[in-house]
Order: sequence, then structure tokens, then C-alpha cells
Amino acid sequence: MFYDTNEAPNVRSASPPQAAQRVGYLFDQMKGEIFNILGNESLYVDRIQKLEAELTVYKRAYNDVDTERKQFEKLRQEAQKEKEDLENQIKGYRVVTLLDGDGAIFSNELIVQGCVGGHTAAQMLADSILQHLTSNYGANQYQLWVYVFFHKRGLMDTFGRVGNAIVKQKFEDFIMGFNQAAERFIMVDVGAGKEAADAKIKAHLEDDIRLPQTYKIIFGGCHDNGYVTNLRSQITAGFKQKLILLRSYTDMAAGIADLDLPVLTIPDLFLTQKLGTTQPAAQIITSAPPGYSSPPVGPIQCSAPVSTPLVLPPLDQSSSATPPPTVELQSPPTTRRSSIPTTYSSAVQILQKRVPTPELDFNNSSASETSDDIPEPPSAPTFTRSRHVNPNIPLSKHKPPPCTLFYLAKCKHGADCKYGHDYLLEADHFTEIRVNAKKAPCPAINKGEPCLWGDECCYGHYCSLSTKCHFFKQGRCKFVGVDMHKEPKIYSDEAL
Repeated sequence: MFYDTNEAPNVRSASPPQAAQRVGYLFDQMKGEIFNILGNESLYVDRIQKLEAELTVYKRAYNDVDTERKQFEKLRQEAQKEKEDLENQIKGYRVVTLLDGDGAIFSNELIVQGCVGGHTAAQMLADSILQHLTSNYGANQYQLWVYVFFHKRGLMDTFGRVGNAIVKQKFEDFIMGFNQAAERFIMVDVGAGKEAADAKIKAHLEDDIRLPQTYKIIFGGCHDNGYVTNLRSQITAGFKQKLILLRSYTDMAAGIADLDLPVLTIPDLFLTQKLGTTQPAAQIITSAPPGYSSPPVGPIQCSAPVSTPLVLPPLDQSSSATPPPTVELQSPPTTRRSSIPTTYSSAVQILQKRVPTPELDFNNSSASETSDDIPEPPSAPTFTRSRHVNPNIPLSKHKPPPCTLFYLAKCKHGADCKYGHDYLLEADHFTEIRVNAKKAPCPAINKGEPCLWGDECCYGHYCSLSTKCHFFKQGRCKFVGVDMHKEPKIYSDEAL
């Protein structure tokens, strides 16, 4: 009880009135304490109910947060998997083979077989490269590109000068057969000029080795020490692991062997010594590469279809790794035709480089355009060093942007053009350029003059907003020609 008995007088010694008074006092004090306890109990009950309500809210919030956390964890795992898949796609296993054909010359035994020899050389090259990669780096989905740059007339003259008349005669058929062996096998005649092939190879080496998709560069220019500086620069830049040397001559040029790079040697594929010091031509015709059939008797017809696939030799059956992909041979065409586009529409479909010309600046007003900017027919293609398109930004945002007239027709500024003529464009890039060109008015129609190209003109003959153009109502539209804001009689997607 919450009272002090020492404060009250002794009940037993007290008189009856005093004892009753004392008992009443203690009773009142106990009653007050009981009322306080009961009152506090209701407060405690209310407090407990509030705490339980808050706990319920917190539990519900926790459950929601936990559910959201699990969802985010699932999304994180999916994003991580997608990231890994994208990294694997970006990484790729692209293998680029660069051959200096003026020094890495295919053997006479293969060349005298003509078209069939070209197929055989491509088969030997693919087999050996893929087998080397599989043995040293594992069985992956390798994609093989082969570029051979050479001076055809110079080689043919040298063949004739050293007495290899049959080799000279069959060389063009050999080139055709090699080019037909697979889609990504290319022999390119770079023509006369000092170090013409070297310039091509150095440009490809510099561009391809930096691509994340490029797994290896097979470099076939070990006969020329002029490549030492370029190779050493790539090694210093951190690309040593991507380089493999492909030996042609028995002795490599001074400085190349000192680079400490892996070396691949393919027996019987290339001449082992400088042209002119090899075996006599009389011995060439009677010999054939080991493991390959001899050339058929009589002239070889390149138009005969080839059904033999260009494949990697079978892997060890005990290995569980997936074998590298096959590279299918293409059937040679029965005829070779060259055609010149007769219309503007057909001309713009040719995905080739043309004589450098500028495009129309879409940011300039129509007042700065002249009739000189009217597109002209395309001229003969000119091949120059190219740059890749950044897929993350529109073409118009590139610095400099691609030249519209260069890719769709022809313009006259040449090397002085401030727009780009060296982009490697795909079909969708040409579509984007054509669509953007239609957003600019045709200079001739804009001045009230007839357009020589008519409906095939790359520029717009009508404002895309037609009668709804509020810029025209404000006098600020670039399309100022007569009837350029009327609904065209024929205006469809094909016109774009």
C-alpha cells in the first residue's frame, strides 16, 4: 500500500474516535491510489493500442519495401545478365587477316590452277588460321575476314620476267577464285604507286585493331620492315595480345622478329623466297600442294559452281567445346556484267564512294542556296580512307556531318568540302540522308525554275507541313517557291 504507517498514530493505543479517524484516512489514501492505478491503466491501454497500430503500419511498409527490394533484385539480376550478353556481343571473335600481296605471294603451284587454285588457297588459309586459333585460344565462334592488297600488273610483269608465263596467264583466274571462295575474302588490286598496298594495310590495322569486336589481327607483311613502326605503336597502345604474325618468306624482315609476337606458318601456301629465286616454272606445273588435288587437264572454267564448303577441320571428338563456324564458299556467277545506273533512284542505291562533294547545310536559310547546288549525276567511284558512323548520335550531329550531295548525287567542291565524304554508310544511313534532304527545298523549285531531276530529286519540292505550315504564314519557311505549300498531286513515301 502506498501510505506510511509511521505518520499515523498507533491505532491500538488510540481512542476509538481517533482509531476510526485513522482508518478512514488510510482508506481514503488507498482508494485514491487505486483510482490512480485504474486511470493510468486506461492510458496504458490507449498507448498500447497506438503502438500496435503503428507497428501494423510499419509491418505493412516493411512488407512493401521488402517486396520492392525483391523486385529490384530480380531486375538487377536480369540487367546483369543482359549486360553480360551485350559484353559478349561487343567482344565478339572477329579475326581480320591483312596480307601484303606484293610480298606474301601465293605459291606458283596454286596460281597455275587458276580459279580452283584460288579456292584451294582460301581453303588452306581458313583451315590453318582457324585451327591455330582453336588450338591456342579455344573453340569459339570465330568470324574470319581476309584482305589481300597487291599491285596486279606489277606482279604479272614480274611473273613474266622470271619466266613463269603460265603463272602470269592464270593469275587473274586465281584472283577470281579467291574472291569467290567466301563473302569476306577479298583480293584488291591497289594499282601502281609506291607503298600503295602498305597504306591500305596500315589504315586497316589502325582501325580494326581498336574495335572491341576484333579478337585477333593476322598480319601478313613480315617481309617488309616498313611495318615495324606501326606494329610497335599498336603494341605500345596495349594491343599486343591481338596481333599474330603470318610468315610468308622463310626469313622475316629485320625488326619484325624482334617484336616477340606469335608466328603462324602455313606450309605450301606462299612463296618462301623473293619472287625470282624460287623453283623453275617447268617444275611448277607438275607439283601440287600436299593434301590437295592437282589441277584438272585443260582450261579451268570459273563459271562452274563450287559446292565444297570452306570449313575448319573437325575438332577432337573428345572435346565438348563447340566447333568454330563454317565459312561457306559462294558459287561463282555465270557471267560478269557491269551496269551504269540510268536514273537518279538507281544511282543513289550504289553504296560506293564518289568524287568528294559538299552537302547542303540544313541550318542555312534558302536565301544562301544557289542553283549550283542542284545534284549532278554520280561519277566514277573513288576509294579513300573511311571512318565509321557513331550509332549513338544522328548523322546530322557528326562532325563533320556526311555530305548529302556526295552520297546521293554529286557536287563540285571536292577536297575543299566542309562536310564528310569518307563515312562507311549502311542502307539505313542512306535512307536517313534522303529523308533529311527532303526537309530542305530544291534550289531550282525554290527560285521558280524547273528541276532537271523532277520527282527523283533528292531535295524537297513541297513543304512537308503543306498548308498547315505556320512558318510560311509568318514568312519564315525555307520553302518559298510557288505552290510549294500546296498538297502535291503525287506525294508518297516512295518519293522520299
